[in-house]
Amino acid sequence: MLPLFTGVKQVCVVVEDLDATIRSYWETAGIGPWAVWTPALTGMRIRGEDTPYSMKLAMAWTDGFMWEVVQPLSGPSIYREHLDRYGEGMHHVLVQTGNHDYDDMIAEASQRGCAPLMEGNWNGTQFAYLDTIGPLKMVLEVFRRPPAYKRPEPDYCYPRRPENMPL
Repeated sequence: MLPLFTGVKQVCVVVEDLDATIRSYWETAGIGPWAVWTPALTGMRIRGEDTPYSMKLAMAWTDGFMWEVVQPLSGPSIYREHLDRYGEGMHHVLVQTGNHDYDDMIAEASQRGCAPLMEGNWNGTQFAYLDTIGPLKMVLEVFRRPPAYKRPEPDYCYPRRPENMPL
């Protein structure tokens, strides 16, 4: 049996106040600086149903590892579901998918009972959150970027622009 993932690239927490949280991560743990976006999302689906929503997200990198903070803004989402059920905290991990391509990964996960909870597209990057809560006690995120991907410019940064922000 092939592993669904071969490594962790990111940890994400969901919060009610993104700006206060990234300030706390910076001041308490030294994690940052942060780049912040309110992304224009397309193709949003929750449990297979078209469902538009909006969010604000922040990213920081430490030694090649990505930290993400998400604040849901409008519409239903699995982020809002998490906040309503559990409160603020860790929501998902972004994983490396080994030898699977994105479509094969989604199909393999679905065959194992871990169909996408939520999926969409941001700036050409497809992403899906897999329903691995039962068997793994956490949500896994997988993604596919186009070959010529370039990360969009952030809306703002805190406390300054990250020097190590990957494209």
